[in-house]
Amino acid sequence: MSEMKRPKKEDKKEKEHAVQFERQQFEEYYVWLRDHMPDGFFEEVEPEQLTLITHYLMGFPLQDYFCQIQLKDRAFVLILDSPDVDLKVLKHFNLYGIRNYQTFISDEPPPFKGVKQRLRIATIFFTSYDDSSQHESCDNLIPKEQQQELYEGIKERHPEITSEDFQELVCCMDSRFLRTLTGDRLLSALLMFLRARERDHCQYEMRYNEDWKEKGGETPSVQIVLAWRNTPKYRFIYRLAKMIFRHNLNMVRVNVAYVQPYEKNSILIMSLGLHGIKGKAAWEEADISDFLKELVTLKCFPGTDEIEDTFVNPGLVTGNQGNLIRTIASFVHQTLVHADINQYSLRNVEEGLCRHPELTAQVVQAFEQKFHPEKKDIESYKKTRENLLMLVDHLDTGNEHNDLRRKNILKTAMHFVDYTLKTNFFRNNKSSFSFRLDPKYLNLVPYDRREKFPVLPYAIFYIRGMYFIGFHIRFKDLSRGGLRTVFPQRFEQMEIERNNVFAECYNLAFTQHKKNKDIPEGGSKGVIFLEPYERLLTEADILGKELVRAGKREEEIEEIVSKFKKEQKLVYLYLTQRSFIYSFISLLNCYDDGTLKQKNIVDYYKKPEYIYLGPDENMHNNMIEWIAEYSKISEYKPGIAFISSKPTYGINHKEYGVTSLGVNVYMETTLNHLGINPVRDPFTIKISGGPDGDVAGNQILNLYKYYPKTAKLLALTDVSGTIYDPEGLDLSIMAHLFHESKPIAMYPPKKLHDGGFLLDLQTKKEESAYATKTLCWRREGGKLREDWLSGSDMNHLFRHNLHRVKTDIFIPAGGRPRTLHINNYTDFLDAEGNPSSRAIVEGANLYLTPEARIALEKIGVLIIKDSSANKGGVICSSMEILASLTLTEEEFLQEKPELMEQILNIIREKARNEGELLLKTNSITGEFLTDISDQISKRINTYTYQLLDYLEKNVLPAHPDDPLVKALLSVCPPLLATKYRDRIIQKLPEVHKKAMVACYLASQIVYKKGLGWSPSIVDVLPLIASDPKITSSKPLEGHDFEVLS
Repeated sequence: MSEMKRPKKEDKKEKEHAVQFERQQFEEYYVWLRDHMPDGFFEEVEPEQLTLITHYLMGFPLQDYFCQIQLKDRAFVLILDSPDVDLKVLKHFNLYGIRNYQTFISDEPPPFKGVKQRLRIATIFFTSYDDSSQHESCDNLIPKEQQQELYEGIKERHPEITSEDFQELVCCMDSRFLRTLTGDRLLSALLMFLRARERDHCQYEMRYNEDWKEKGGETPSVQIVLAWRNTPKYRFIYRLAKMIFRHNLNMVRVNVAYVQPYEKNSILIMSLGLHGIKGKAAWEEADISDFLKELVTLKCFPGTDEIEDTFVNPGLVTGNQGNLIRTIASFVHQTLVHADINQYSLRNVEEGLCRHPELTAQVVQAFEQKFHPEKKDIESYKKTRENLLMLVDHLDTGNEHNDLRRKNILKTAMHFVDYTLKTNFFRNNKSSFSFRLDPKYLNLVPYDRREKFPVLPYAIFYIRGMYFIGFHIRFKDLSRGGLRTVFPQRFEQMEIERNNVFAECYNLAFTQHKKNKDIPEGGSKGVIFLEPYERLLTEADILGKELVRAGKREEEIEEIVSKFKKEQKLVYLYLTQRSFIYSFISLLNCYDDGTLKQKNIVDYYKKPEYIYLGPDENMHNNMIEWIAEYSKISEYKPGIAFISSKPTYGINHKEYGVTSLGVNVYMETTLNHLGINPVRDPFTIKISGGPDGDVAGNQILNLYKYYPKTAKLLALTDVSGTIYDPEGLDLSIMAHLFHESKPIAMYPPKKLHDGGFLLDLQTKKEESAYATKTLCWRREGGKLREDWLSGSDMNHLFRHNLHRVKTDIFIPAGGRPRTLHINNYTDFLDAEGNPSSRAIVEGANLYLTPEARIALEKIGVLIIKDSSANKGGVICSSMEILASLTLTEEEFLQEKPELMEQILNIIREKARNEGELLLKTNSITGEFLTDISDQISKRINTYTYQLLDYLEKNVLPAHPDDPLVKALLSVCPPLLATKYRDRIIQKLPEVHKKAMVACYLASQIVYKKGLGWSPSIVDVLPLIASDPKITSSKPLEGHDFEVLS
């Protein structure tokens, strides 16, 4: 090769020769493109862009046959055709939102020596914040004649669509996408788009082109049109191409568009032409059913991880089965983390499954043999299981520590398969995987199960979806309990909280079960753990880049991205909660004989399951309404009663203060026990939870309404800050904050007395790039001043203020579980080791750990346990369920005022009954109140189960004068028991009526007779049922307790 020399300035011939050579080459390649690229290519590429592409084609060999042309709002890629060509193109655009992606292929190889592959040119249009193409006239998007045809086609499926609706629909679509589709495909795309606006699942239509050979050219054998709500931009199109390639398919035609990409419910719409990678029909080279199952969960699982590299890419398992392994990994982590938090971290569990992939693959095989609707083979499953466990037992790499860990991981994975009773995994369209498990798998864990989980639940549901895992645990067949979503705000918090999802769900459900002793439904709880951090960050990053390209100022970018993040958090929250409910109900919704309504679910349980939910953390009113409506339209037996506290056809707990009503009864009873009459005598109190919260806010309102002259609220902490006033906060102002739903940071500092302060976590100032200070208002010497605290001082004050302030009573009515535990309970003590409060009434669940309770009770603190103190809410929810099962929606609204008065009276009575039994027993025996609370729950539940065992074998009588029917009606508010008596007797599910009778009689016996009375309940059933003192719904007058010594 000759050495290149600098051209001489005066050598005009050399310059002319170079220009001539360039001109000839340009003309040659321009003509080649004109003659060999398809017509669609020239419709998409503008003349100046064609010139640019021609220039790049001239240097194609010099760039190793890959040219990427990057423009502001689009890119072009020139590449030689190959089966994985889309992967090679798209991997360079992970951090771009792709609004439109198409590829065009030449009809012969480009004119380069030795090149036999054809040229493929990809056009990639990016989403942009201010895209002028979106604003062109709607009339120009589709020809008038075609518009009319499309409108008629849509009208046929959606008669409610007006011509104005249709115009609005067309106007919001991407213009390039509309131009690339014709006829049936465009109609399908618009129909799928309409469906996706109302549904979370992937909406798709698939068409087989049986005559693809006759049509010739680039005709795909399978065409898919899909629309999908809230689909991420980051790497999604690349992951789709990767999945298609893995299924031995090739993307022949691809048209993609994000519609309204910055809205809360943006929609991805796509037309896919697929063909077999070796040139055969798609259905000859791929398992189309398996492909579709993976397609509809593509956005629900990460695309690049160790599981994909170990199992999916080498072809050891399918993509769907890879998702199953991810799901099992999360389950194993939640099960084994209690053995050793470090040894069984999620990362170590995944390593344990990947270390011996051939063994993990057998777990997957066993799962398919047990649950595949068509391939199920129990004998093969048993053999696979036996072989796997034998191989695991013989595992020996010479590292005993690692071998034991991996053995436990693989065995627990197999136990997951063994103890799963039904799953939606093989359903065709789903947004998450759900599994119903027999809780007996907990007996096989490699640690003391009774220490961590003292009582086996009745049932466990496990659900895994996009950036979330969830559990629902119940302790009785008929059960109710809240559904909470844990949504950590910081990555560090997320890492810690993730280890406790199952344990938190279990403990809350167990507490709920004790709390539910007075109602027919046993205790349950649902916990969803949401961690969408990666997706939030990447989507916000893409938006930020688009704003920069749009020329936005830095302040504008920060404001827009901040708003986007806030909106997207809500989007993910609601998307996750709906996904949980979809999957949950798919395993619950059945006919009267127990047969599930959903197809492709192998069910080994085969019994009806009626479960009732309630709201909890991060459950908003619009989602409560949605859950009730979805249960109703799905024809799940409980209907809208499936969830309580419905804003319209339900009882809002915060509006009526039902939980704090019970808390207040216990507070008053406890203060009287301490010799303080709160109506007459001054008393001091501190509360965790803000005035904007349900339990804390309503309890503040109770103080203001019932004890305005005696109650002194000295301290309070919520998420916005912490406050202290030695003379007591102004209760009228606190009540106002409650009605305005404002946190404690909104308390006016000028109202503080000397020695008081207000730490406002919402007001900060930056001292430097590494230090921030927080505002603390202080009243000293009659003057109010600002005190800016360092990070460490702020944290110290926020953590310790509430627990250190001395009061007569403390009501934790907000805050995360385990706030006071064995390692920090001394924060509740003064310098001499005396507790800062004489009594604690637990308005919030699990605020204290059991160990912290014991430590404080040993030094004389009276503690009314959460399962007793805040049961007012569950009693109200149970009454709401009963009303929803009895009344129509219109009747409920009509009867609600009178019904609510009666329900509030029932809550007062049941709280007073238990409070008096607790303190009377404590006075006689000296036992801790928390132990007595557990004994009461255990005794009532024991009697309830004994009665249920008896009643299950018998049919309840129907005559209103029968003692058991009288007991049934005594459970009900008087309005329902009289006006709607026949409906209760005749229409309530039998299982519900028997549970009502059993729990009512059991609780009345314990409250009336005390803990010392313990014959076999069935033996004395005739006496119980005929005793008017027990079967009567009137308040109990006097208690002839028999206390267990």
